[in-house]
Amino acid sequence: MSLTIVIPNRNRDLVTVKRTLASIAIQLHADVKVVVIDYGSEVVYQKELEQYIAVLENVSLMCCPTQGQLWQKTRAINIVLQQCDTAYFMVADMDMLFHPEFVIKIQQYVHPDEVTYFKVGILTEEESTLEKEFGDYQVKFYTNEEATGMTLFPVTILKKIRGFDEFYHGWGSEDTDVHIRLRNLGIPVHFNEKETLLLHQWHPKFYRSKESTAPYHYYLERVNYEYLMLSRKHKKVHANVGKEWGVLPNETAYKALNTPEITIDCTSTLNALTALCFQLSEGVWEGVVQIVIQLHPDATSLKTTIKKIAKKRTPLFISLEASNSMLLETIIKNHRNTPYNYVFDRNKEIISCTMNLSSL
Repeated sequence: MSLTIVIPNRNRDLVTVKRTLASIAIQLHADVKVVVIDYGSEVVYQKELEQYIAVLENVSLMCCPTQGQLWQKTRAINIVLQQCDTAYFMVADMDMLFHPEFVIKIQQYVHPDEVTYFKVGILTEEESTLEKEFGDYQVKFYTNEEATGMTLFPVTILKKIRGFDEFYHGWGSEDTDVHIRLRNLGIPVHFNEKETLLLHQWHPKFYRSKESTAPYHYYLERVNYEYLMLSRKHKKVHANVGKEWGVLPNETAYKALNTPEITIDCTSTLNALTALCFQLSEGVWEGVVQIVIQLHPDATSLKTTIKKIAKKRTPLFISLEASNSMLLETIIKNHRNTPYNYVFDRNKEIISCTMNLSSL
């Protein structure tokens, strides 16, 4: 069996990372390797991660300069898949503890025409801090067939359906989407609940706050779910149709984001944002473009209030949150492989997005 285990990562606590990798690294050999792909962690963090992984045999690290972008686990996975030279490919998370005989045990589940995914034992916060033998951990509960993340694929079949669907950004639905499309193709997808080969380490969840300037779309997870439902209903098989997938970020193109050539100022009205998004979609601009969106100065003015009371026509003012959603949706639809850096400062009430529109 030749196998690549891909572990996507962004800013996961290094204590958790080290426990995850330590549990699997000792089992690896020339035919079974781990690729950690870091998708946009802080630069200082990436350097620390690089130092740690450098001493691990059969574990390699790919770092993407995608800081200031939406989390895109699907693209991270596909980047590794496109370069994969093994017969099998497994997706795992950077919070797993692997059974000490994981590599030996999963050999019984490899099949050139079938896919298998695994149940996970969930540990409590207290249990996750303890150093125990794998079988001695007290499991709070086990995942069921609805948790589809830890999956073993034949590479040829996963590439046949064009990998993971890179529409999915943020969190949720991307792994279930793959299973649905494989089943639509007629590939058996089995849930292994016979034995526990993976344990989930507790870690704090990162909730968005007003202080965070990282790109975030409040209802994107719900959009992901509805997108998934359409794939299920209409028997979708292939992802990323008409688009390149698994595109490795060009570091030079990302460095160019530091020197914008054009600045486009926009106020948050529905008409202005719609026009901006249309022109972005149509490729009107070239080079490194900085887009700055602020509230319209008349949005809360007395003059506007009086006009509304008098039922006179006023601009279609929208919030910065609505502007944020529109711009991020345009990026997802049309510029998911374009180098960009996105900042939404909710305290200062300003959105700034720099894009290298000449890079592709």
